[in-house]
Amino acid sequence: MKALTPLKKHSFKVFLAPTLKLFEVATELFSPFLVRYIIDEGVAKKDWGFTWKTSLILFAIALLGFGLTMIAQYLCSRVASDYAHDLRREVFHKVSSLSDKQLDAFGKDKILTIVSNDTFAMQNGVNMFMRLIFRPPFLFIGATIFSFTIDRNVGIVFVVTLIICASVIFDIMRRTKEEYPLVQESLDQMTLISNDALSGIRPVKAFNKEEYEKDRFYESVGTYRKRSMSLAAINAWFNPLTFFFINGALIFIVMISKPAASSDDGITTGQIVSLVSYLVACLAAMVMFSKMILSINKARASKERIDSLLAIEGDIKNSGVITKDEEASGTKLIEFKDVSLTYGKEGDKPAVSGLSFRIDKGETIGIIGGTGSGKSTAISLLLRLFEPTSGQILYRGIPIHEYDLNALRNEISVVLQKPSIFKGSIRSNLLVSKKDATEHEMVEALKDALAYDFVCKYDDFLDHEVEEGGTNLSGGQKQRLLIARALLRPADLLILDDSMSALDYLSDQKVRANIAKIKNLTKIIVSQRASSLIDCDKILVFDKGQIIASGKHDELLKSCEIYREIFEIQKGGVK
Repeated sequence: MKALTPLKKHSFKVFLAPTLKLFEVATELFSPFLVRYIIDEGVAKKDWGFTWKTSLILFAIALLGFGLTMIAQYLCSRVASDYAHDLRREVFHKVSSLSDKQLDAFGKDKILTIVSNDTFAMQNGVNMFMRLIFRPPFLFIGATIFSFTIDRNVGIVFVVTLIICASVIFDIMRRTKEEYPLVQESLDQMTLISNDALSGIRPVKAFNKEEYEKDRFYESVGTYRKRSMSLAAINAWFNPLTFFFINGALIFIVMISKPAASSDDGITTGQIVSLVSYLVACLAAMVMFSKMILSINKARASKERIDSLLAIEGDIKNSGVITKDEEASGTKLIEFKDVSLTYGKEGDKPAVSGLSFRIDKGETIGIIGGTGSGKSTAISLLLRLFEPTSGQILYRGIPIHEYDLNALRNEISVVLQKPSIFKGSIRSNLLVSKKDATEHEMVEALKDALAYDFVCKYDDFLDHEVEEGGTNLSGGQKQRLLIARALLRPADLLILDDSMSALDYLSDQKVRANIAKIKNLTKIIVSQRASSLIDCDKILVFDKGQIIASGKHDELLKSCEIYREIFEIQKGGVK
């Protein structure tokens, strides 16, 4: 998939618009030709009948040119807009298909710049290309031909002037070719620093690092400004140089011309007016052509960046065809067989290694361990956010990659470790998990998650506005809302990845009790609190990316020193 591929389905319009522009050029070239005869044959000879008749023809040609221009402009704008729409969809689809590992490697801030800035550059480039790719060259050729019909020397001046201007254009293209990628890289850096500062504004203020972040941002802005000014300095030479050469040509033509009453004696007034019109038209076309060159140069740099993103082959492929209706018999739901995952390059220390465990249908499994012990990584592998480096994961008795990815994720409801609240309302955030949920279902889910108590206090209830990232909610409110969202979804497996850390012990206990009442639901609870896992059918203890012990609470107190230490430290808070 390349950046220009979505343009293929608009190929007819892409061909039609420049073709219409050619007819527009024909009307534009013919108009000065008629003006010449109006002046020389009509006004000069006081033939008012000829003057009015030719003027009406000129008006009709101008009206035709205007109509062709409007149709062509509409086609160019529509094609460019539709193309950008399709391109953004393709880019977003590609981003959605990549694993977290690939997104981190490519750069999420770079992706944001591609979606917003680079796709717009491609849209503008396509629009300018369709409008101007044929118009200036054919206008130059036509004007040159008409100039030779008037006078051979004038035609030579035309050709020389256009050659000089073309040399200026190509020299500027050559100089700016390498500049645009550098400008886009500077824009990426600005986006990265801005996002870091905005997402981490609280710790920045808490550690009194405002000045440090300002200096970082100012430095990136300075680099962007320096590169942009360097590019602008090169482009700024275009208009003065082309104006100089074309106006110089105009002066030279007037100097070498010998005004006369008829063309037999020299160049007539009508011919001079016609030549001036052609030169002015060429000058305007040259200016527009320069804008097209700038747009295309920028679009070329953006295309390379978009192509590099679209060329990435996603780690996570939905090649499975098996769904729940074809599940294997038995009670086994999930099985890890010697599973390992390495985030970085081959040879790096694995995030998890040798994971082997089994989860039966209806079981409640607890996972506990220190920070960085691999708990969330195991959950990500189960959700196929990452593919294991080695080993095998079975779901319903079959390899998980053979299971349809959409069907797999539809059967799992999850609250991930990092809260993901979207800008909108409480209702819109709940409907993420079940788009056709009724208000009664949403209220019941809120009650089970102990979120109803604070939601019902809002005058607008479920339609209460939620700011980006849930910044107008407390940590506990966000976690309870996310649990409610997970409970709203009819799923066979519920995963709570350290999702009750902001709740007090009593609220934690009540939420777990409400979840326990749901029948035929398999549950995986990842927690730092041993007290939250006491009632689990099995507890897996993670340490340094491995499972060092498994069993019930009482068994682990006797057999696992790490688990016993965690429990002893925390038991003062157990109710």
